[in-house]
Amino acid sequence: MNKKISKKAVIYVRTSSEHQGEKSSPTEQEADCRQLALEHGLTVVQVYKDIERYRIKNKMVDPSGTRSDRPGLLAMLKDAEQGHFDVILAWREDRLYRGMRAMLMVLETIQEHKITVMLARETFDAKMAPLKAWVAQMELDGMKERMTMGVKARLRAGKANTGQDRYGYRRNKEVIEVLEDEAIWVRQIFEWYNDRIPLMEIRRRLIEADAPQKGSSIPRRIRWARSSIQAILKAAKDYAFGTKIQRRAGEAFTIPIEPIIDLLTYEMFLKVREANISHPSRNIKRDYLIAGLLYCACNRKWGARTQSQRRRSRSGEWTERKTRGGMYFCGQQHIEHVSPDCPRHIGSAKADNRVWEKVSQAISRPEILLAQANIMVDELRNSADSLVTEQDRIQNELDAITLERQWVITQARKGSISDEDMEYQLGVMTLQELNLKRELVSIGQAVNIHLLGDWEANVREYLYDLQIGLESLNVAPQNDEERQEIFTLKKQIVNTLVKRITIDRDRELHVEIGLNLLSLLEEKASNELATHGQNWQGGTYIHIRLIRARRHRCAFCG
Repeated sequence: MNKKISKKAVIYVRTSSEHQGEKSSPTEQEADCRQLALEHGLTVVQVYKDIERYRIKNKMVDPSGTRSDRPGLLAMLKDAEQGHFDVILAWREDRLYRGMRAMLMVLETIQEHKITVMLARETFDAKMAPLKAWVAQMELDGMKERMTMGVKARLRAGKANTGQDRYGYRRNKEVIEVLEDEAIWVRQIFEWYNDRIPLMEIRRRLIEADAPQKGSSIPRRIRWARSSIQAILKAAKDYAFGTKIQRRAGEAFTIPIEPIIDLLTYEMFLKVREANISHPSRNIKRDYLIAGLLYCACNRKWGARTQSQRRRSRSGEWTERKTRGGMYFCGQQHIEHVSPDCPRHIGSAKADNRVWEKVSQAISRPEILLAQANIMVDELRNSADSLVTEQDRIQNELDAITLERQWVITQARKGSISDEDMEYQLGVMTLQELNLKRELVSIGQAVNIHLLGDWEANVREYLYDLQIGLESLNVAPQNDEERQEIFTLKKQIVNTLVKRITIDRDRELHVEIGLNLLSLLEEKASNELATHGQNWQGGTYIHIRLIRARRHRCAFCG
């Protein structure tokens, strides 16, 4: 007789400040869930936990039930998609979610992959989940509003709130006081700056002196980053006048603190700061063809700027430049993180010309671009087929909700259920319907993009137009207006055909050519829409045709 194979289960545990008053420790939650698994003959294969603060971008956040980016939750849902388990065990439903977005993620996964949810302290009902999530969200919103009112009251009274302490200060309960171990370096930084010491030299001196930095929950990748020094300098007014601005729910509150620098130092700082500013009137506007596409071995996207008005000779003397050109440069300013294969900078005119030359060569060989487009179209069509299937599934669910709504109303008319029960069930169905309709709209937009008409004819026409117009784009412009028009066209073509450009230590540019098919077809669709009465300006298609027309224009007729 074959032994019955037990189902695989996982446990999800979450704690957060939103439930500080509850006895729901991670240990208790896991123990109750394991007992539940034992009672139902389930084999626990893994435990997922969200019990600590985690970083989202540059902010540390609590694993609140309203958040859909919890690491443990995301890992569990990903494993569910891989079929690693059959059952999710949780202490209560609000451990999984307390908001609509997180609820939708969980429900979508368990429905699609036929996963059972079992709760140690409650009974799980997938149909009731949207309404429970909505109620929980309202409860949390009310709690946050009450907390915000309390925080604002303390701030109006001049009491410090939570938040990052500025360098040179520390919070002692509700009072912000000077931290002298850091304050001496604040004064030193302003002294060096007022002596016109460059920022990177200030950085070197701070590192050499082992000046302390603010503690952090994660190790600093860069010691005394340039941005850290700039942040101290930008707070000069607060350091001089002794103020701390704290914001809460759109309001700003000023908390008095002890100044660290004197007013004489602050006034000198303002003069030096003003002298260091490059005023817009001295800048020259330039066009940068490959801006946003150039990368180096530091894996940094390069910036673009106009060269300074002066240059330093080998003897160390400053001289005025006869001409000022543009340049692309690596934004990595911390020398210890600069790759030995990074050339640091290149003239913009030289780089733009080299890339445009390679783009022109690609346009002259359209068969390569068409082959790449064929591969992309196959992928898009496969994706479109699955989207259509998903579209049908959602529509079937909407139809089922419509029938269920009619059945509930009929039962209420017969007196089989009360009016309160009817309103409750109709409310749940309305929430489900709204979410399904949003999903259906987004899928419909994706399918429309993928099912545009004869893509190959559109691409061939586009490449043919480019080949015809290429000669006109390479001629020298006669005036500023024509120069700007030609640059705009080149920029549109580069953005459509170039995926990425990398530069090596010898300043050789490696251009990755690839047709941005979706962008091209969307633009084509916009142009077709414009021909049916809409006033549309711009676009590569229309511009290229204008160039073709200008190329064949009679010299005597204009």
